[in-house]
Formats: sequence, C-alpha cells, structure tokens
Amino acid sequence: MGLRFNVSVFFHSHRSSLSQASVELSDLSLPDRPSYATDGDKIPIITNYIKVQFADTDVYQYHVVYDPPVDSKFLRHKLLEPHLVNNRAWRFDGAILFTSQKLPGDPGFFTTTKQNTDEEIVVRYQLTKTLPIEQCIPLLNIIFKTVLSKLKYARLGKNLYDPKRSVHIPQHKLELWPGYVTSVSQLDGGFMLQTNVSHKMLRTDTVMDMLLEIHKNSPNSVQTIATKEIVGHVVMTRYNNQTYRVDDIVWDESPRSTFCDRRGNKISYIEYYKDHYDIVITDCSQPLLLHRMKPKRGQPVQEERLTYLIPELCAMTGLSESTYGDFMVRKDIVAHTRLDPRDRVKAIKGFIANVRESQEATDELKRWNLQIDDETLQVEARRLKPEHVIFGGPTSQSNVMVNERADFSQAAGNCAPITPVSIDNWLLIYTSRDQNKVRDLVSCMREASRKLGMRVAEAVALPLRDDRTETYIRAIAGNMSDGVQLVVAVVPTERDDRYNAIKQLCYIDKPVGSQVIKSRTLSQPQKLRSIVQKIMLQINAKLGGELWACNVPLQNAMIIGIDTYHDPTSRAGCSVTGFVASTNRTITQFFSTSRQEDRGQEFSSCIQNMTTAALTAYQKDNGVLPERVIVFRDGVSEGQLAVVKQYEVDQFEAAFANIEGGYKPQLVVIVVQKRIRTRLFMSEGDQHRGRISNAPPGTVLDHTVTSDSLYDFFLVSQHVGKGTVTPSHYIVVHNSTTLQPDHIQKLAYKLTHMYWNWPGTVRVPSVCLYAHKIAYMHGQHLHRPASAELNRRLFYL
Repeated sequence: MGLRFNVSVFFHSHRSSLSQASVELSDLSLPDRPSYATDGDKIPIITNYIKVQFADTDVYQYHVVYDPPVDSKFLRHKLLEPHLVNNRAWRFDGAILFTSQKLPGDPGFFTTTKQNTDEEIVVRYQLTKTLPIEQCIPLLNIIFKTVLSKLKYARLGKNLYDPKRSVHIPQHKLELWPGYVTSVSQLDGGFMLQTNVSHKMLRTDTVMDMLLEIHKNSPNSVQTIATKEIVGHVVMTRYNNQTYRVDDIVWDESPRSTFCDRRGNKISYIEYYKDHYDIVITDCSQPLLLHRMKPKRGQPVQEERLTYLIPELCAMTGLSESTYGDFMVRKDIVAHTRLDPRDRVKAIKGFIANVRESQEATDELKRWNLQIDDETLQVEARRLKPEHVIFGGPTSQSNVMVNERADFSQAAGNCAPITPVSIDNWLLIYTSRDQNKVRDLVSCMREASRKLGMRVAEAVALPLRDDRTETYIRAIAGNMSDGVQLVVAVVPTERDDRYNAIKQLCYIDKPVGSQVIKSRTLSQPQKLRSIVQKIMLQINAKLGGELWACNVPLQNAMIIGIDTYHDPTSRAGCSVTGFVASTNRTITQFFSTSRQEDRGQEFSSCIQNMTTAALTAYQKDNGVLPERVIVFRDGVSEGQLAVVKQYEVDQFEAAFANIEGGYKPQLVVIVVQKRIRTRLFMSEGDQHRGRISNAPPGTVLDHTVTSDSLYDFFLVSQHVGKGTVTPSHYIVVHNSTTLQPDHIQKLAYKLTHMYWNWPGTVRVPSVCLYAHKIAYMHGQHLHRPASAELNRRLFYL
C-alpha cells in the first residue's frame, strides 16, 4: 500500500461504515410504493440476478484491534488465522471479524508473533453484535468475494478479476483483465446476488514511463503536461493490486523523503518499500503522487489523510484523453469488452457453473449454509406503447410514431421544427485556408433552412489570416453589435484554450448564441448535408426555437432537471450544479442556470434560489404558478438518498414559501441513476435454446429486483445495436402528488424522447441531460455562470 498519515482513524471509520447504509435507509421516511403499474404489454425478461437461499445461521461480529498497529491487511489476516482454526466459518476484512461460533471471552485477546522479526503483537477483539446471517449484507458480500478468490481471481481495487484470462493489446500498451462484479441485496423478491461481467483496463507502462516520455517530448512543460495527463486519473500499485485516484503530483518530494511510521520513527520511502515489499526503487529523484483519502460517508471530517505513491510502482488504469480519442484504440478494446446479450448471459451462467464445479467455492458457501440457484432470475416486465413525436408544419405530417428502435431521425430531417427561428444577423469567422469549406457550409445551411422553415440571411464574413486565439477573439469582439444573434466560428483544430475563450466571450461578456465547428467535419462532401442539418437544428434550439415534443397530458406543471458536474482535474475540486426547468405546457421552453459549489459537494445548497428564479419565469410566461412541480435529480447514489430527501426537498419547499404566501404545489422528487449494474435481457423462447436480445425501448420493471423498501423502477428507454443495454433506475424520494406509478413511468419515458441534441430516445429525461450540459459548460469551459440574458435559451447544447 502507499504511505498514509493518521492511519489509526481507519479502524473506527471502517467499523462504522459497514452499517452506515442500513442506518441511513432505516431513518428515511421515503414514500411507499402505492401500487404496481399495469400499463403496457407483458414481456419475459432475463435479469443478471441469482436468487440466494439461506438456512438459519447466527453470525457474531467482532471489532478487532492490533497492538502495536499493523499496516498490512494481508499481515493482519495472517496473524489472526492460526487462532480461528476451530471456528467452522469466519471472515475478516481487516477490522471487522465475522464468525459462526462465539470466541472465548468478551472482550478478549491473544498474543501472536510476526514471522522473521519475532515481534510480539497483541490482538484484541470485542463482540459488537449477534445477527442472523440474512441481516449481515456486508458479510454476504465478503463471502461471495471469497468465493471468487477460491476461483483463483485476483483483487484489483474493490473487485476481483482473472489474470489467467488477461488479454494483451501490445500495440496500445494495454492489458485487459476479465472478471465479475457481485453484490448481494435484499430486494422485492428476496435475497439476490447481482452478477455482472466486468473488465479492468491496465496500462503496461508505469507512471514513471509517462513522465519520462513527457520530459523527452516537452522538456520545458513537464509539470503542466504531466498534471493534465495524470492528475484525476486512477493508478494501480501492482505490488498489492490496490487502486488510487491521483489528486496531485508533489514535485518537491522524492523517494528519499522521510515520514514517521506508526511508532514515530523516521523512515524513507526507499527503506519502507524495501522492508515491507522487498522492492528496490530504481529512480530516487522521481516526484511522488498524492492521493487524498475521502472520509467515510456519514463520518465526521477528520484531519486530512494523505497517501503518497511512487510513480515507477504505479500503472495507469483506463485511457488518457488523447488515447481515448483514437478510434483504433477504442475499436481494439471494444472487440474484447463489448458483449452482446447472449454472450453476457452465457458468461453469468459460466460463473454459476464455475462455482458449482469448484469444491473450495461450494465449501465456502456450505460453511455459511448458503446456496445459489442454478439459473439467472427470469421475470415478467412490461413494454410501454410507442410514443408519437410532434413536429411543426401540417398536422398530418407533424405527428410521427416512433419506430421499434425509438428513432425518428428521418422525421427530424424532413419535418419543420415546432418554432423555427430565422437567422437575420450573424457573424461567420474562419481562417482563409478554410474559405472553400465555409462556402459549402453556407450553401448547405441555406438549403437545410428551407426544409426546416428557417431563414438564413447573408452572414458578416470575417476571414482570418491565422488561427490564434486572440485573432478569433478580436474579430468577434470588434464586430459584435446589438443586433447580432449568432456567432459561427470555423476552427482548423480542436484547442481547449480557443474554444473556452470563444464561449466565455459569447456567453458571459457579450451574450449571444455561438456555434464552433471544426473544419475537419466539413471535409466529407457526402456527409456534409446531414452534418449541416444537425447543426441547423442545434442552432435553432440555441436561439430559443422549439424542435419537437411529445404529448404530456399534465396541466400547469413544471418539470425540473438537476445534475452536478465535478471537475476531475481541478485542485480546488469545484462542483457545478446545473438546473433546468420547463416554463410551458408542452415542455419546450426552459429556464436554465448553474451555480458553483464547494469542493467535492454533490448536493446543491442553492436549489432554493434557482427554484425561486424558475418559478418567477414560469409565472411571467403563464400568469400563474405551477400546481405541480416534478423534479428529476440525476447523479445521486442510493447511499445519498437521505441527503436529497432531508436537504434538497426542504429547499424546494422553502422556495415555494418565499415565492408567494400560502403557495404549496404538489411536489414529486425522483432520483435518476445511470451508473448501475442491473441488466435486462428479452427472452424469446426457452432460456437455454431461445433467442436472447436486449430489452426493447419502453421496457419497465418495477418488481422482484427492485428495492424491498423504496418506491423505484427500472426503465429501458434507448435502443442499443451493439453490446448490452443498461436500464436507468428511478427512485421516488418524495411525493405529495396524486400521480400514480403508471403516470410517473410514462412521463419519464416521454421525456427521454425530448432531448433536442438527438433524434431518438436517450437514457434519462431530457431535462437531466440539459442540466448536465449547462453544468459541464460552466465547469469545463466558462468557469463562471453564463449571463442571465441567456437563461431562457438552451445556449449550451
């Protein structure tokens, strides 16, 4: 492991965190599920859950402390093991010991000796609780990770992977380890083991190799480039397979630097790694990597705990931005990681078979009186009816039924927007060498505008002699007048500094719509018309036009989307909350804003002010305040539901009270989760011989694999042609409305059709994606809120 300070705090924090999630959920007064929804056609679904069976077993939970403290988790385990040989079953995670039989004495202790040093260690233990095994979810998860280790899988970070089946991609210096991610939960249908196929991507070069390469190519900018390429990324220490997020590079420290160990003795990093891991550090002048350990959820903030890592001992995980942008790299990786539904189900069944065939794995389960089913869980879901999308133009042509793939791109290209916007006064900036491409661009814009019902006037053309950032900025600022609606900048290359400067000028200093186009996208004549048509639709939305809608039968309702953006490279750790609210009945006009939060903050403290501003805009447009406020809150994990319920809901209610005396609309707050491991597959015929495909768009599942204590459901809204579709998870954390489960599920599905950057369905309601886009624009490019003059337009698309 890396070196950390204040390690003694670990034991208390770790012990408390094991029961933290259950404490939070038990304290919540979340709404009950009023009933199960019924709309839609029933379809058979295979899930990635395996039912877990129990026999009556009591578990004894002990808190364990070592005196003197022992750094290595592996060593703590080895010192404990000889004293538990008579216990039928036990598991130890480094601080908490679970046993199937009671230990002698309470509290108790025993004395043991470190091998090779003969140092005497006192191990003290105290019983903290006795529970039936079904109430010990942390233990169950430890048991199934032990089962994976019995299958000879190796731990990488929190999960286990199979190094024997690793795939090397030498041309990109990458290595893929396949494995499984498992998790036990008590769900609506009982105890389930969620099993998902996972791959860990490792780089075969070290961080030190990266630093040397950067020094070779850019000797005068090593620190700047290294910070951009390394900080914010995750590294793995191969000597113990642990992963860490790099928060900084400490250039004035090196392996020769010293720190105080647990006994207060000064020791260098060189000595530490030689003594603990028998590793000789070869480059004694390299800087150190810094990892800041986050406090456990629900624990008081302790003194900052830091972990220092040696670059030559760390391998990068994942891909750098430059590598990720390489199509061939992505193609080679996807060939190994993108599994179609049949292969994914086959892999999960392979896991069950491997457990059955391994005597060690089955013995581990038997010791705890556990058993898993022979098949993955099959359930009955519902598929909602296809939606109709409404465009502008004649009624007979404007109401289009979405096809089986939830795609309406052809209609979006042929039908006029609901509200087209004419471009009467605009600037067109480009370098002289792109003059021919720009001429073709303007020609295609005029052609597309006629089909879309827009009008495009002659642009104020501003050819530039060079592509320097200041040249673009001077041209825009020098020609900006009060009547300019739009700035179109054609740039020869992708450069963050130039893009940021253009956006800051157009969205903060001189508020106006802007479109930045890379000249490379205009280089393919056969695709130019299609590209320009999409650009024109985007420009129409940015200027306040309305593209398409779905029929949402809600009167006088405001739909709100909220998401939070975290800058992974910022040392200040800034977070930006994006907030978007509808201001008309058809959900085609919006109020958008964003606010920066304190370091690492996921939950917004300014929702009250943003809600008040949105309600004011709604009242101005409609003459009345909304009777219902429906909030879709993105970017919140299940462990954070308490904060949304107890903190953010209060801010909405405070905004209602502030806007007008006695105003109390119906409020529903729905958390939307995208990063989940649940998978749903459609089964046609027998599970073994029938066809297995992705669950189709409109699939809803609100039972069996949903929570036994939450009002939640899974929705598959998008079509996936390659690979496996991932549903989104919706959790109702507050509901004072009369809306039933059918209403909420259908509303969520309708809203996935209404994201104007894509003529098809998306994974989450459109307002959530809009909130993400404005938060990203603020945090990544503007670094300040955009001008209030733009908050009634989707300028950030």
